[in-house]
Amino acid sequence: QVRYTLDRFESLAKTKFVADISKRTIDGFVEKRREQRGRKPDSKVSAATLNRDLTNLRAILNVAHGWGYIATVPKIKLIKTPKNLPNYVTPEDFASILKNCHAAILPSGLPFSAADWWKGLLTTGFMTGWRIGELLSLKWADVDLNSGTAVTRYADNKGSRTEKVALHPIVVELLGGLRSFDERVFPWEKDRRGLYEEFARIQTAAGIYIACPHAGDARHGTCTDACHRYGFHDERRAFATLNAEHMTREALQALMRHVDSATTDRYINYARQVNPAVENLFVPDALKPTGSE
Repeated sequence: QVRYTLDRFESLAKTKFVADISKRTIDGFVEKRREQRGRKPDSKVSAATLNRDLTNLRAILNVAHGWGYIATVPKIKLIKTPKNLPNYVTPEDFASILKNCHAAILPSGLPFSAADWWKGLLTTGFMTGWRIGELLSLKWADVDLNSGTAVTRYADNKGSRTEKVALHPIVVELLGGLRSFDERVFPWEKDRRGLYEEFARIQTAAGIYIACPHAGDARHGTCTDACHRYGFHDERRAFATLNAEHMTREALQALMRHVDSATTDRYINYARQVNPAVENLFVPDALKPTGSE
């Protein structure tokens, strides 16, 4: 991520020397970065992505200051972002997505169909809560179908630790049909934007449209109230939401590989918001059907 930030900063800021970097340089970078395309079709770079770049830049410039390359560190303010209610893939929508994986065109050239590739990827994500980067980095050398386990490497996950994870039998069965000569379980030769475009193609075929949190915001291209699609992190959020009430916090934290338990608590709190025990709410007599006690 830091290298990516540096590449973007170099191409947009056009500064030749570290000592020339000032607040004006940072402001110019932010203005130009806002206008670049995002990963999802017809979108601009999100505020979250831009804030990640700014956070990286701040850390980089602090190091440069410590090494004596710059006299002072320019003040970098992160962009304020509204706290939208996050989405998660509902079981009903997930079923519809799986039924329409045949709409996918890519990946191609594998000994199985693109539909099977997508069914395997999406089911593994839905049943493990793994991030998309972990899924795409998974190698056959780290999968044991006989014992039903897989290893996520520290270099491929945000938890920065290698762990062995038990796989659900459904996942094991699907992975068994995806064997190829590639060392990766889910080989993908295109860029990440192409992955999102294929996922959107499947959701379009499934007729899935969910409320877009950025509707009406000109910075997000042609967003409308019904243009938004699920992202891969919505699958991870679904895993946490649908399982939070059925296991301990420690178990959920271990499965999702959260370093900080506070992160797990946020998922649990969200689950309790969207899964309220409404059937146990008190109902006044005036609202009860006639004849009921």
